[in-house]
Amino acid sequence: MAKHSPGNFYGIGLGPGDPELLTLKAIHTIQKVDYIFVPKSSLKEDSLALEIVKDYVKDKKVIEQVYPMTKDTAILNTAWFKAAEEVYAQVVAGHEVAYLTLGDPLTFSTYIYLLRHLTSMLPDQCIHTIPGITSYNAAACLANYPLLAGDEKLAVIPVPTDMNTLRPILETFNTVVMMKVAKKLDEVIQLLEELKLAKNALFASYIGQKNAFLTCDLISLKSSGRGYMSVLIVKQRK
Repeated sequence: MAKHSPGNFYGIGLGPGDPELLTLKAIHTIQKVDYIFVPKSSLKEDSLALEIVKDYVKDKKVIEQVYPMTKDTAILNTAWFKAAEEVYAQVVAGHEVAYLTLGDPLTFSTYIYLLRHLTSMLPDQCIHTIPGITSYNAAACLANYPLLAGDEKLAVIPVPTDMNTLRPILETFNTVVMMKVAKKLDEVIQLLEELKLAKNALFASYIGQKNAFLTCDLISLKSSGRGYMSVLIVKQRK
């Protein structure tokens, strides 16, 4: 029996949630693949990634991979290795395979952990990563909020546990993009008030989705619990 030539694996960034922000390359790739893998955090919830591309996945073989919501490294590594093996099996069988992820695949994405395993399992020429629009880029454009000009410097960071480590970053960079805000929103707002930067900020959550929210009035967000699925962009005073 002749051996199959390996297929290709495509990690596809879908952008923040608006189907109109999909790139043409993402759409064309989704339309041509045989299998589509989609990450999920729960068996019960619907996949936002599938909702975004629903017009392009008809008659496709979709495999939903559920990943544990934990910070236990051993459990996570086991889950990602298992996911990589499932993808690998389809690629070496000669199939064209896509993996869908929100935002950009290489910016704070779960795709990165899968990619680490696949790079040791598949030839480089079989792996292709297709960029997507990040939530902070989409938010800035929606608000006409300039991120950088001239020789300004940009930092993109997850909100730290210790606010003291955030202070020097805000004082060093012209623009600071804070992701993974979650339950730290009130603490961040308090620090921005101390540094007199609260009026220089843009807060956005669920950008590109039906419940999108955008504001430059940070003070109104205190005790709002709006930190989930959000991004906070701050510029130094001029």
